[in-house]
Amino acid sequence: MSDLGALSSLGIGSKGALSYDTIDKLKKADESAIIQPIDDKITLTKKKEDSLNTLTTLLASLKESASTLSYDNIYSKVTTDISGTSATATVENGVPSQTINLNVSNIATRDIQESKSFSSQTSTFTSSNDTLNFKLASGESFDINVDSTTTISSLEEQINNKSNGTISASILNVGGSDPYKLVIKSDKTGAENAITVSSTGGGTAANDLGLSEVGSGAQDANFTYNGISITRSSNDISDLITGVTLKLQDSGNTTIKIKKDNQSIIDGVNDFIKNYNSLIDSLDDSTKYDPDTKKAGIFQGVSQIRSIKNEINNVVFSLDSNNESLSTFGITQNKTGHLELNSSILQDKLDNNPNEVKNFFEGETSTHPSEGIFPKLNDKLKSIFMDPNSQIDLYKNYLENSLKNLNTQKSNQTAFLNQKYDIMAKKFAAYDTMISNFDSASQTLQMQIASYTSTKH
Repeated sequence: MSDLGALSSLGIGSKGALSYDTIDKLKKADESAIIQPIDDKITLTKKKEDSLNTLTTLLASLKESASTLSYDNIYSKVTTDISGTSATATVENGVPSQTINLNVSNIATRDIQESKSFSSQTSTFTSSNDTLNFKLASGESFDINVDSTTTISSLEEQINNKSNGTISASILNVGGSDPYKLVIKSDKTGAENAITVSSTGGGTAANDLGLSEVGSGAQDANFTYNGISITRSSNDISDLITGVTLKLQDSGNTTIKIKKDNQSIIDGVNDFIKNYNSLIDSLDDSTKYDPDTKKAGIFQGVSQIRSIKNEINNVVFSLDSNNESLSTFGITQNKTGHLELNSSILQDKLDNNPNEVKNFFEGETSTHPSEGIFPKLNDKLKSIFMDPNSQIDLYKNYLENSLKNLNTQKSNQTAFLNQKYDIMAKKFAAYDTMISNFDSASQTLQMQIASYTSTKH
């Protein structure tokens, strides 16, 4: 308790000479000399981590654009231009450029037949026992036994149960005094799906049902492909042109133009150039040193970062076995170190010699077995920042360990200073008490002397 009392009244005995204010000033001086440099290093290390994350993002963007130009997908893309409404087309990538002229005489249709009208869904339709035979032109058939109690509703159910999906039946309410009709239709289109319904049990059930054709009946699609007559049972045609699925919709003329999607390649190149330039700007800015201002980039002197630009440029500006480079295809470096595209040169190459572009960009073809420039760049970027123990990975680990060590160092030094000034406060309190005691003794002595002197007189 005496210690706490002494600490709480620190400075009283020494008349402020030994006070908390004095201790605080001494402690702040030590913190400025010891803790602040560590804080500055922590702040700088965190900034380096943030800058490294930004740099990694830029590397990833460049790798993504290089990867896009490394694979066949972008070089096999096609565009489709369709004029006319009689047909549409779905075209797979890789289909050769061509023009398809279609003249559709008629589309494929299914057989639809409707019965005579009935007053209700439970109406019967024949007066005697009979067998109804439902037969497709392809030869598939099934029988249904009926009698005077068979309703159109029960006939509907039996057709759907026995047809195995080849014929479907439904009852429609068409309005009027006798609104109900039984409607049957073939599941598929084409002449082979025409339906014949006949009585085979000696009765008149087929006639009594009164089926009649709706529309033109089941028929095949008839059209010409570039002047050649074609017949198909379906309007969805995928076996005429490899990689092309046609869908006939109506009679009339339709022209389908298929050509390579060169714009996707040009867009991919522009994306690569944009990402390259952004990365190079970041690398230049972070590794530069200005002798006039004495200012350095955050990664100035960091070998793991400084070497990235050269490693990338060694690939970007390399020559292949045919002495071709990116400049052959209109991609050049300007005075600022940025890449730029002469789109007319690349467009001319794509129009007149697309394989030359593909061979240099992608490589790995029968006529060009060496690796293309973009797969090379893709692999190089992977080794720079994605592979285990890559230079970026090693530097990232170095920063993480540095930050951990700095925080430990700060914690230890802070604890040391706190302990040091706790001890100093106690010593000040002791000295303050001693001074107070000396002062009190001095005052007592002075009073005794004064008293002694007064009695002499």
